[in-house]
Amino acid sequence: MNERLGANAATGEVKELTVQGRGFSYFETGSGTTIVLVHGLFGDYLDWAPVLAPLSDHNHVIALDLPGFGHSDAPAGGCTLDAYAESLEAFFAALDLKDFLLVGNSLGGMICSYYASRHPQRLRGLALVSSAGMRAYTDAERALAAERFSAEMLSLLQPEHIEPLFTINFARRTAQREAYMQHQRTKLNWPHRAEYSQVLSACAQMAFAHEVLPWLEGLAKPILLLWGDADPVFPLELAQAALPRLQRPKLEVIHEASHMPQMDQPEGFVAAVEGFLRAAKGAA
Repeated sequence: MNERLGANAATGEVKELTVQGRGFSYFETGSGTTIVLVHGLFGDYLDWAPVLAPLSDHNHVIALDLPGFGHSDAPAGGCTLDAYAESLEAFFAALDLKDFLLVGNSLGGMICSYYASRHPQRLRGLALVSSAGMRAYTDAERALAAERFSAEMLSLLQPEHIEPLFTINFARRTAQREAYMQHQRTKLNWPHRAEYSQVLSACAQMAFAHEVLPWLEGLAKPILLLWGDADPVFPLELAQAALPRLQRPKLEVIHEASHMPQMDQPEGFVAAVEGFLRAAKGAA
């Protein structure tokens, strides 16, 4: 059992890999079709803790810490979409991963969308979970995001700020929600917090600077839009409006779920992902 997973542990282990001269941390478990899980802003692989064990019953599951998050080193090229796409490609190449389902939540959805547009040959399909970038943002909205998520503001966060900041991510009060909140409080004591604040700030601004749909309109791979019906961060209407612009889309709505449906409703999340995988395999 891995200590970082605690009571939610799947049978697997956290591994370290040197990619492009930088440390890459990831959790790996199970066998079968590969599913790669990519977390959002403020996250790490533990954002997927409730679904790691059930997904690994029939699949090979990798949940990574994006560069600059968790225990992975910051990207050498800075926090840009190109740097993240290059880091992911080097990571996947090092593990010789092919024909896998790439799953991204929030900021991770944006990064996965950009990666998929550049390296579609590696993928069986793409799943966007309450993804960032489903519409274009105005200059005023981007300026507000830059102000609210400045490195200076993030470096001043205190334990009492965690609950108000992250409550929006959840529709239900569960043990998993409380574990997430405590994990965020723990990050306030990281020795590299100043560097982490810089990464968070750069990635927050990146999340409001791009629209993913122009990258995905020509993608001929199956695309799952997996959304909570109570997500106020990137509302369900954004996913519904995207459907006509995608070649092979499927929308799955998780009821009583907010911005992290994998935590609010893990059973519904797993059922949606595995059903999508079966359909994608049948259509291949």
